Parts: sequence; structure tokens; C-alpha cells
Amino acid sequence: MRTKFFGCLLILFVVVIGACSPEIPFNNASYDDLNTEVGCGSSSSDYTKGGIFKSRYKNHRMTWSGEVLLAKTDNISLNITGKGTQELQVSLANKLAGYTVKKGDFITVSFVMKKMGNCSLPFIGEKATIESTYFASYPPAETMELIQQKQNLLIIDVRSPGELQEGKIENSILIPVTYIMTGNYTIPKNRPLLLYCATGGRSYAAMQILAHNGYTEIYNLQGGIAAWKQANLPIVY
Repeated sequence: MRTKFFGCLLILFVVVIGACSPEIPFNNASYDDLNTEVGCGSSSSDYTKGGIFKSRYKNHRMTWSGEVLLAKTDNISLNITGKGTQELQVSLANKLAGYTVKKGDFITVSFVMKKMGNCSLPFIGEKATIESTYFASYPPAETMELIQQKQNLLIIDVRSPGELQEGKIENSILIPVTYIMTGNYTIPKNRPLLLYCATGGRSYAAMQILAHNGYTEIYNLQGGIAAWKQANLPIVY
């Protein structure tokens, strides 16, 4: 009888402890949000930034997308803004998951934020999982091969309407990056996407937005239409 009594107490203890275990809160803030408030873009004092980071962001689960700069078996470094600098470093929950990506891949990671970044150091996260993998940028020649190989590829020009007079890639459709930023677009999620602009910057930004919104296969023309022309690839007007 005593054994049964203590067994019931043990079950009750486990249930209560389990019910009281805190869940990791989710925060949907972007890299730009944190950089402006507590990172390199903030004019607040280190003391103020530290307080804000601790209260609003530390130990919160976040989801960011970026280009892989360095991939090891158990950690990944990402560039978020397209400027080529290391802006997020995460340790992976699966210690072998780093084998699934390589430098240049564009991925989305879910992670628990741990340390505040600044002008020279990245934000640091842990318990990261790779949500989706994308291919960041292809040079013109490889992009042409991609167009020829993928019959259902949707080519999207994210420049402004006035830039069409400079020529475009055949069969591309115009969806300015401003439309993508405001959600004013209709793009199927079941087709691979190729994005391009004048020099590659706006299409990279558009890729980040679409990746965050659940698109699963996105390609960016490295160097944009300028590099395409320089490679003597076909243009239509």
C-alpha cells in the first residue's frame, strides 16, 4: 500500500513539474529590428541595449533567413543583410545537421537567441534547426543553364517598370520589389523561382522576404541584369 502511495506521489510530482516547465517564447523580430534596437544601428548606451536585449530577445526563439558563410557539423554562420559579413552564428540542435548545407546556400533557421551582436560580432543563438534550404545566387552562365533545365521555372524581374526599357530576360514577369515588400503579389509556391534586378541587391532582398513567407526553392541572379549583359546572354525588349 505504501509503495502504491509513493508511486502516486511520484506521478503527481512529474505531472506538476512538467506542467510548470516554461516554454520558450517566440519572437518574430527581424535582424533589422534587433540591429536597430540593440545592435550596431542603435545609438543607445551599452547598458540600455543590454537591458532591452535581456528583457525582449534573450532566450526567445526566433526565425531568420540568410546566406551560409561558414558551415561546420554543429554550427553555422549566416549573412542576413546581403553585405557579406557574419551577422548570426548558431549552434545546431542536431550536431550533424551542418553537413546538409554548404557555403552560398540560402537557408532559414529557427534558433534560441543567446548573445547580443554589435558592429564586429554576430548575434549568437543555440538549439537551431534548419527549416528550409534555398540557393542564394547563381552567376549568369549557371543561371542560363538553370533556365534551360527547369521547365517550370518562374522568372521574376523585381526592378521598377521604368527599368524595362533597358531590356529583360525572356519570359520573365515584372513584380517590383516594393510590391513584394508590401505583400502586393501573387506568386505560386509550387514552382521554383528565379529573381533578378539591376545588380543583384534588390532581388537578394526579395528572396529573403519570400523565403520567410514559405517559398521553398528560390534562385537569385548574381550581379543582376548588368552581369547578364556582360556575359553576352540574350535580352528582349
